[in-house]
Amino acid sequence: MMTTYQISIANALKLGSKLQSSEGVNYKTWLTHPNGDIQNIRRDSAEVVCEKKKEYLIFGEVSGIRWKDV
Repeated sequence: MMTTYQISIANALKLGSKLQSSEGVNYKTWLTHPNGDIQNIRRDSAEVVCEKKKEYLIFGEVSGIRWKDV
C-alpha cells in the first residue's frame, strides 16, 4: 500500500513528469514537470514508487525515469 504522498508522485509521472536523481553521499531526488517546474521529493518515497510501479516505468534514460506510454 502506498501513502497519499507516494500516490501523488506516481500520478505526476502518469501526467508526464520525470523522476530524476543525483548520486553520491548527498543523493537527491526530484520531479521535473512538463512545464519545466522542479519539485524536490523524498528519496524513500521515490524508491517505494519505483518498486511498487516498476512494471509501468521506464528506467535507464538520461532524462530520468518516466511512465510508460500505454
